[in-house]
Amino acid sequence: MAELEFYGSATVGERGQIALPASLRRELNIKAGDKILIFGKRKWKKWGFIAAKAEVLEKLLQEIEKEIRKLMEGAKKE
Repeated sequence: MAELEFYGSATVGERGQIALPASLRRELNIKAGDKILIFGKRKWKKWGFIAAKAEVLEKLLQEIEKEIRKLMEGAKKE
């Protein structure tokens, strides 16, 4: 399993907002106006959530789609 990085902490404000630590924003090139997607599961209530930049998730899904197409083409040839 990949090692987790600790980037710092954030405090939830009165309006439910958090500020991402500067070190995380620098490393992931997160800029003002970037869309961040938040995922969670009811089972994770005591654990937390996962956040990802929308553009990164879009690229990942495109790569997955390419791999699925390759697998489907290979299955058709068999």
